[in-house]
Amino acid sequence: MPAFRIDWRWIALFAIIIILANTRSLPWPITALALAFPAGWLLYQAAQTFGISLPGLRQSNTRVTYWRGRRIETTGPSRRRPLWDRHNLASGLLYGIAGLALALAALAVVARNLGV
Repeated sequence: MPAFRIDWRWIALFAIIIILANTRSLPWPITALALAFPAGWLLYQAAQTFGISLPGLRQSNTRVTYWRGRRIETTGPSRRRPLWDRHNLASGLLYGIAGLALALAALAVVARNLGV
């Protein structure tokens, strides 16, 4: 029987649902942050799914192989899947659309409360 494990993403999802359910009694910056953090994470996951390198994050071209106890680093082409692969296209679009919707909702909360 496998051990009982709790994933941090489920805890974060429950926390976000609790925050969004209590938006009337919480200050608006907390609501905006509760929408912006998952939006950023989902957009990051979409970029990773599509293989897009983000500024500030270094993508390494070196591959590491161990042979007879020695570490061998070789440079070469990356082993990424092609960008428009049907396996990563659906999940990347799902991550991207959900992240974009949450980011726009966070911007709407900020704009509404700043009077813009």
